Amino acid sequence: MREAIHGPGASRMVMAGLVALIVLALVSAPALLPSARAEDGDGSGSAMPVEVEEELTELAVEGVGKRSVSYDGAFGRFTVSVLRDSLITAVSDGNRSVQAIADAVAKNCTKTEPEGADHTAPPTCISPNGLQTVGIRIEEEFDWTEQGRVSRGFRYENRLSIAIRGTGFAGGLVDMVITSGGDNVRFDGLDFTVSRRAEFERLALLDAIDDAQATARAIAGHMGYEIVRIVRITPGAGFDPYAVERFAGDDAFAAEAASEPTPVFGGAEVVTSRVSMVFELRPKG
Repeated sequence: MREAIHGPGASRMVMAGLVALIVLALVSAPALLPSARAEDGDGSGSAMPVEVEEELTELAVEGVGKRSVSYDGAFGRFTVSVLRDSLITAVSDGNRSVQAIADAVAKNCTKTEPEGADHTAPPTCISPNGLQTVGIRIEEEFDWTEQGRVSRGFRYENRLSIAIRGTGFAGGLVDMVITSGGDNVRFDGLDFTVSRRAEFERLALLDAIDDAQATARAIAGHMGYEIVRIVRITPGAGFDPYAVERFAGDDAFAAEAASEPTPVFGGAEVVTSRVSMVFELRPKG
């Protein structure tokens, strides 16, 4: 009876062959999976269609809206300034001028429009808040001479303000304060005011939005695009100092002309609002 003899080299060759088959199976399996999934999809073996992204572009536009608004009030600023040798005299004379102005305001101005007011009569001073003190300053002033620093006396200053309704009495307000305060009064300025400025700024902002949209439509149409949506909008509002329709008297009122009525004419200013808008566009189909 013969015995089969197995050599050690043959066993090693068989094991190596088995390892090679296992490695080949692992490497080939992932490569076969996509085709298998494609075949399982609809049975046709065709790939899924790829959606092409639509080409869009952005357009930035600024819109401007303007509204003309008439002044409906005025704001006067005055300073009682007195220079005297003694502090007590400066304060006393200054306070006397301030009190004279306060008495004139109390006599000629009301807080509300009087009942049965005759609108054909000269304008009435209507000041809801009356006369107000803005600040008081008292200090000694000096001059420098060859002998050194020399005192000029004591300066008393009382800064006053008064706001009135309407513009008809604006000139009368200047005359009233200067006449009652005398030579100690310095006129610092008269400004016109608008009580409904915020409302007109909002209206101007809506005009600015319409302006920006119209501009965007015109540009898009000219270039063969259409507006898809608004990406961003940034509003802004402000007073345009270069667009003032204002008529007023000369602010440099001379003290010698106080006896003559001060001509002050109301007017209007232009409230300007701006808006920046970014639009998304696409080519027309």
